[in-house]
Amino acid sequence: MLYDGRMKTLIIRGGQAAVPSSLRDVIARGSTSVEERSAAEVDPAAAAEALAGVDRLVFWSAGDAGTAALAERSAAVERRERREAIVFVTTDDSARVKGLSDGELFVWPRDEDRLVMAFMTGA
Repeated sequence: MLYDGRMKTLIIRGGQAAVPSSLRDVIARGSTSVEERSAAEVDPAAAAEALAGVDRLVFWSAGDAGTAALAERSAAVERRERREAIVFVTTDDSARVKGLSDGELFVWPRDEDRLVMAFMTGA
């Protein structure tokens, strides 16, 4: 399938922290459509379903462990499917998610420029 420029993005928001409006703007500019769900709404056993039908899966975490665990499960599915679809954005600069590369991990707002480039190039 040829890349047609359309990019469907799902944001999974963890904890009580809302996605900052400036981050939401970056995501929206690099996406054709954006849907948002709370991590509490996503069954951890259904990580493959979260990836189904989307081109990019963005996790927003203000340091909550549940969102990182969900991202880790999704990363395993991503590897199995040989896709690069996950972006993990956090306010915690020490956060690591098993299975995600440094290119998939962003600290907000420190990595804003890098995130803008990733979204504008379809990465």
